Amino acid sequence: PPPVVPAERQPSRAGRRATGIALAIAGGGLCGVQTVPATLYNHAHPGLSATSVVLPQCLGVWAASSAIYLIYASVCKAKGWKVPHAAIRPAYTSGVIWAIGFLLMVLGIRDLGYSVGYVLDAAGPIMVSSLLSLIVFREITGSSQLVLYFFGFSLQLCGVLLIAANGHA
Repeated sequence: PPPVVPAERQPSRAGRRATGIALAIAGGGLCGVQTVPATLYNHAHPGLSATSVVLPQCLGVWAASSAIYLIYASVCKAKGWKVPHAAIRPAYTSGVIWAIGFLLMVLGIRDLGYSVGYVLDAAGPIMVSSLLSLIVFREITGSSQLVLYFFGFSLQLCGVLLIAANGHA
């Protein structure tokens, strides 16, 4: 088993929170720019199919993810830790779902234009997953959390509707 970190060496609550915020910002920023190369390529090559960027993008994500997992498993093996191989199947399944979503996003951006297509692609899954979190998994409870959720959801919905109504292809 992995070594237990003594309590005096564990990061403080504020440190963990700051790390979490920094990781969320980095993840959001990286996620927000992951479609830029595909979009630039499609604009530079209007005669090609919009889906010509899907295979290279997905293959690159798969190769990088596999390399990261291989490095992780190698370090675990060298240190004598167990590697949770069962966790890899759902990860690859979700990668296939992501690839299908990426394909549909590229087609949506081609047909709707970037201003509308990307906003619907970025906000749509968040809205669906938050509704699943609220209705199916009941993760959001309490009056103040529900009010905050519906306020944020309403703002996001208004923004998406305004962009969809006024965006130009």
